[in-house]
Amino acid sequence: MAIEVRAEIFIEKSPSKVADVMFNPKMDKLWIRSLREVFPMESGLYKKGAKVERVGDFMNKRYSAKVLVLKYEPEKIAELYLDEPFEMKQRYELHKAEGGTTARVTLMSIGELQYNTPITILSRKIDDDLNNDLKNLKKLVEAQEN
Repeated sequence: MAIEVRAEIFIEKSPSKVADVMFNPKMDKLWIRSLREVFPMESGLYKKGAKVERVGDFMNKRYSAKVLVLKYEPEKIAELYLDEPFEMKQRYELHKAEGGTTARVTLMSIGELQYNTPITILSRKIDDDLNNDLKNLKKLVEAQEN
């Protein structure tokens, strides 16, 4: 069974300030709690075709994911394909809002999940992780100087 989980948060900074962190693979480890190492194959912000390797933990298992940027619109969207911890697409979106930015992450699994955990528990775990990651992103971005 496939899953789709979405989380969002309001950040009191401009889309460009949020994008400087959210769309920068070198910053991933600072706001995505499950990551242990991140190895961008190129410098700078995400761009279509860019590749990154992420090493992290999910459901008490270590994984090494190959990440490919499928779509990128500066300060708006980064859509990623990941092969681990299960095959998925992640979509990062930024929307200008009064007084700041709404940041959203959507995770969509591709194909069947190879976990013996009930789908509702797995979805709840991913939802909790995404919401906590966005809280980390908010703290990180709002703490930065203009």
